[in-house]
Amino acid sequence: MRNPRVRSILCSLLHSSAMMLAALGLLAGCVSPPGHPDWIRVGATTKHDVIERYGPSDMVIASPDGDTAVYRPIAATPRLEIPTAQVGPPGTAVSSMQRIVPGLGAHDLNRERTELLRSGIRIRYVSRGIVQELSSP
Repeated sequence: MRNPRVRSILCSLLHSSAMMLAALGLLAGCVSPPGHPDWIRVGATTKHDVIERYGPSDMVIASPDGDTAVYRPIAATPRLEIPTAQVGPPGTAVSSMQRIVPGLGAHDLNRERTELLRSGIRIRYVSRGIVQELSSP
């Protein structure tokens, strides 16, 4: 392009388009809070649907307005160990730490559950078991 005016207009349009795309990208990140599953719909999703997908909650807070289920991410679940003692050579005992396996080593019967949480969520249900509120802990 030989005309400097046309060239400057095209350059300014290119830079403003890039800025507009960056602004839209940042706004798109604000639409849904991070870590909140998109499939849970307030007023429509049931407690049964959530349990089927994530399993039982880590904690339940009961209130007259409805229960609140708290789900922690897998990485936040503490590893529990207990000391054990066994008989060793005559007159001695051998102690070691043994990990506690939730469910007493039972196999997961819900093979369809494939989704794991990356961040914790709180789900408040109305008395009928419908999701009323979804928030971060």
